[in-house]
Amino acid sequence: MDLSSSVQQVWIFVSESDQWHGRPLSLALLEMLKRNGIAGGTVLRGIAGFGAHSFIHTASLVELSSDLPIVITFVDRSDRVARVMPDISAMVTEGMITVMPVEVLKYSSRSIGPFPAHLTVADVMSRDVVRVRPDTPIAEIVTQLINRALRSVPVVDADDRVVGIITDGDLLARGATELPLALQREFSLAERAATVAALVERPHTAADLMTRDPVTLPATTPLAQAAAIMTDRGLKRLPVVDARGRLVGMVSRYDLLSTVAEGLRQRPAEYVTPPDGTPRIVGEMMIHDVPTVKRDTPLVETLDRLLESEKRRVVVVDDERRVIGIITDGDVMRRAAKRVRPGALRTLAAWFGGGARPPGLEVATEGRTAADVMTSPAITLPADAPITQAIRLMMAHKIKRIPIVDADGRLVGLVGRAGVLASLTGEMHRQATA
Repeated sequence: MDLSSSVQQVWIFVSESDQWHGRPLSLALLEMLKRNGIAGGTVLRGIAGFGAHSFIHTASLVELSSDLPIVITFVDRSDRVARVMPDISAMVTEGMITVMPVEVLKYSSRSIGPFPAHLTVADVMSRDVVRVRPDTPIAEIVTQLINRALRSVPVVDADDRVVGIITDGDLLARGATELPLALQREFSLAERAATVAALVERPHTAADLMTRDPVTLPATTPLAQAAAIMTDRGLKRLPVVDARGRLVGMVSRYDLLSTVAEGLRQRPAEYVTPPDGTPRIVGEMMIHDVPTVKRDTPLVETLDRLLESEKRRVVVVDDERRVIGIITDGDVMRRAAKRVRPGALRTLAAWFGGGARPPGLEVATEGRTAADVMTSPAITLPADAPITQAIRLMMAHKIKRIPIVDADGRLVGLVGRAGVLASLTGEMHRQATA
């Protein structure tokens, strides 16, 4: 809690029997305060007392159900108090609310880790999981992956035990598809249907394509352990199983970082402490070698730079290296789809997927530049920003990578979800010192 401004203490007096939508009012008030980022709250139950126009109630070992006074109290900055006071007043229809200025003589809080210790993967995983059997044909698998915007699908036996997993990379590596799924989703419905129709005649099944005996997580796995396993193995998502090995969910890197972001929102006054020796700011963990182009860089040259990047991203900068925008292969596909002839989009996607450079590309892109396909403005962070701020932005805007700039706004690096998760688990430090 920041004590640099005025601080107030709020006292809310209600009765033990007071309800809010069928629940005890005191607990409902606490949950509302937590949602709104209040530093903390306490509920006190009286042992004796009375309110206006009521009898004196006492508590004893025999009489535990008396309608005793309940006091909810909290201390926070006056601006935070003002923010929640309308909700408090609306919820407390009978009772009393007082606010008084207080002088805080000492305040300290326990540093917390990035992952709540009481949560397991079962608390954050996706439970509605698409699954296939070993004999599921390839056409059905690809249809599920494209239509439901999935990157992987677990393979289960007749008892729902996980026996394999099929990822986008598995399909490409084993020749089942020629294009990454993310790019295929940019095709028209007719082109998608044609892709699936071409797969119907293929004899491949899930058993032919899957990675056998994949890494799985028990539902009771703590979040910090799950994050460490993902980082160590370089995996983005993992199947979650029960004690018998049966599939119960999927947990992803996004799920874990979303949980951290929600904790930051609920506990803005508490400081999240990464493991010892790990980066605290984005400048300590960023990638320095970032491919760039200018606003007026010809599109054909921009595409070449894009394909040179392992992550299929380039940052658009001005003459002073100030960030103007960012370009991904998905950006190119979406914006090119409106201007290219039928079939050309598939050719472009095949090139992005590792195929041959399309003939006549210079002619097709003549007169177009990086500015025509970039996403602008780009979200950036200063190099001295805490890693927690990167998490907030990534989750709020659903982006995977953020350009990092210096004090003058010039590009100095790039951070991604994988690097952030590695930092939170301490894996980045272990790898650097191994």
